[in-house]
Amino acid sequence: MRAIEKILLLLDQQPPAPELIDKITLLARKFGARVELFESCYSRPLVSSHLFSSPEGIEKAKHGYLRGEERRLQQVADQLVELGVDASTDVCWEVDTEQGVLTKVERYQPDLVVKNCRFHHRLAEYLFGSLDWQLIRHCPVPLMLIRPQPWKTSPVVLAALDPLQDKHHPVMLDDEVLQSAESFVEHIGGILHMFHAYHTLPTSVIFDETLMLNYEDLRSRLADEHRQAITELLNGHGLAKAEPVLHLAHGEVNKELPKYAQQVDADLVVLGGVDRNTADRLFSGSTTESVVDHLQADLLVVRAPLQQERRRH
Repeated sequence: MRAIEKILLLLDQQPPAPELIDKITLLARKFGARVELFESCYSRPLVSSHLFSSPEGIEKAKHGYLRGEERRLQQVADQLVELGVDASTDVCWEVDTEQGVLTKVERYQPDLVVKNCRFHHRLAEYLFGSLDWQLIRHCPVPLMLIRPQPWKTSPVVLAALDPLQDKHHPVMLDDEVLQSAESFVEHIGGILHMFHAYHTLPTSVIFDETLMLNYEDLRSRLADEHRQAITELLNGHGLAKAEPVLHLAHGEVNKELPKYAQQVDADLVVLGGVDRNTADRLFSGSTTESVVDHLQADLLVVRAPLQQERRRH
């Protein structure tokens, strides 16, 4: 997330929460961005209804349905305009909601896509739904998923880093995560925290007696290696002398990251999204889908610049 000039705000048929309006207004004002409200629409009852005796009748009904959704979005856009935001609307008719959104992203080329989280009545929590997960996997531009709690006056922004990339982790991804977190703090204000977790091999899987005897030394050297990698990353961003808030955790990311985010009361967690063949392996290192729903903060998923360019061409 570098300069933000265009924000695509995805809305569904639920009225937007006041916190969503507040956050999108703050983002648009601070970054000087314009906002386009968008909905990918489809009504199965309308299409399958026997009330319309001809294809022309169904088409008229579809256009009427879309006009109704346009009016609803325009009411929200008018609210944003009153708050000083340059806002417009757009709707489309698409059976596959994800495809409708991705087609809009390809056509509109936003710098940021923003979407709210849905309320899960059984759990009494706001969780990510199926469309959210599909966008986390496939959205080619930065994606912000917003929960309905306000940001603090000085938001806590947590950048989740993995400087020792594996084969699934693009070299430039950590730079993009850190730069996006820095950009947010620069424009919105707040405190930047950085997090990295590493996990040593358990003694049960080390069969070499020499390694067993030097296991503590192995752990110490591994910690030094990760600390050095983080230091080099911060040096590259001019943060080494700024004394940023850095937390190195020993353990699995999917357990340690939510724990630390709760500890510092994070408002926004920035993660690097990568393309994986398996649906449940989305982020750097050992981070899995399970970490995301355990985060109570808003989520910003960014991709490496090369991935973004590859998807746009």
